[in-house]
Amino acid sequence: MADNVMQKIRHRGRLEQIRIYLGKFVRMFIYQSDWKVFPMAILISALVSMVVRRDFFITMEGTLKGAFALTCVCIWNGCFNSIQVICRERDIIKREHRSGMHISSYITSHMIYQAVICAVQVLLTIWACSKMGIKFPKEGLVSGSFRLELFVSMFLITFAADMMSLFISAVARTTTAAMTVMPFVLIFQLVFSGGIFNLPTWAETFSNLTISNYGLSVIAAQGDYNKLPMATVWNAVSKLRDKDINASISIGNVMDFMTNKENPLTADLRNKKIINARNVGEIYEKIKETESYKEFLQKDVDLQVGVGEILTLLRDSEALEKLREKPVAFFEVGDIISLVAGIAESTGVDKVTMGKVYKVSELLDFIHFEEVLESFKDFQVNSDMTVGDVIDAVINNSDISKYRDKKVELKFTFGQLIDAFGEEKIKTMIETTTASAAQKYIFDRTDENIMGNWLQLCFFIVFFAAASTAVLEFVDKDKR
Repeated sequence: MADNVMQKIRHRGRLEQIRIYLGKFVRMFIYQSDWKVFPMAILISALVSMVVRRDFFITMEGTLKGAFALTCVCIWNGCFNSIQVICRERDIIKREHRSGMHISSYITSHMIYQAVICAVQVLLTIWACSKMGIKFPKEGLVSGSFRLELFVSMFLITFAADMMSLFISAVARTTTAAMTVMPFVLIFQLVFSGGIFNLPTWAETFSNLTISNYGLSVIAAQGDYNKLPMATVWNAVSKLRDKDINASISIGNVMDFMTNKENPLTADLRNKKIINARNVGEIYEKIKETESYKEFLQKDVDLQVGVGEILTLLRDSEALEKLREKPVAFFEVGDIISLVAGIAESTGVDKVTMGKVYKVSELLDFIHFEEVLESFKDFQVNSDMTVGDVIDAVINNSDISKYRDKKVELKFTFGQLIDAFGEEKIKTMIETTTASAAQKYIFDRTDENIMGNWLQLCFFIVFFAAASTAVLEFVDKDKR
């Protein structure tokens, strides 16, 4: 075949040489099984679609992962289309070049042939993605057809990767050398894509040199990434619904309430004088018979806890440190609690309260007031003592004070906390807030952004094709 080609290309013009080489590549496609790239493209895209189909073009993170996955598929297909096509016939190229072959004609014929291969691969990839359940948007921004615009983007990514590999194949002396370099090129493209991995500032320059950066950006922009909700944080929060949260109120809080002289609930009763009583038991019997005391027992005591206080406890308490460090999805529980607390503070929801409003009689029963008083019933008092003096004497007693730190446990679940906010309200706030924080201007769905990325990919195609031509012009100097 090589001798026949050499005879045909001798003294032929550039256009005629392009036609001859295209015929050669078609024969190689048929007889050397180059057609196997098509079923491989279907298989790879089908496997990727199984992973990303659930939320691709539906949520921010799903669209970003899907755009990254499709970019990987395109780069993979393009790279392995041409990574060996030049280095495997390097000796033939040298002989044909000495016989009159124009390197520009040879590279141009490769470009035409590889462009057709890439176009078919992209069509098969989009077909496989659709069959695997990915729901593509219907309307495109530039042409009106989303699938047409997606085809253009994926074709340019695949063709740019193809031309990059063609350049590597032109530089490499052997197929082994080319295949050795290929994994490093793929890793560089994927790591510095700039979408999935958070890169330091110094690495942005490398990101701008990758095909994957512009490929991922254009697919994410076409999917309207910046207008989609972000669901990861809410999904992580919702998984905590059954997580128990414990808060507590101490008996000391109740005692402070009873001894607070400025509290309007207790002020009137505390100021009442005790007359003709000789001990605590007699005083208490007289107090129980008064209407003011009966009214006092029915007064409400608000022991509700604000949601903000609970979130602060969850965020700052040392006792809950292990809970905060527990990983959920891509976040720790502490990160989620801090996010919810920040949203609560900014929206005023932290003022929502939880807990219970008690009657004074219920609080007295809780601390066994009458039982304690029974042990002091014979304690002698002066005739001018007030009710407040009696309360202070009982509560400040050392035997009673030792119970100050005893806790009243408030048990509830994270789900009850979410319900207190309002589930739909919280979900909307979290998704909106996190989506706003995750927006990137490079993913804006604008004509300028999409077409700008297309032009960058076209630049890579032209650059690598020209570089391949320049390298092969010196093929005769290869003294192997």
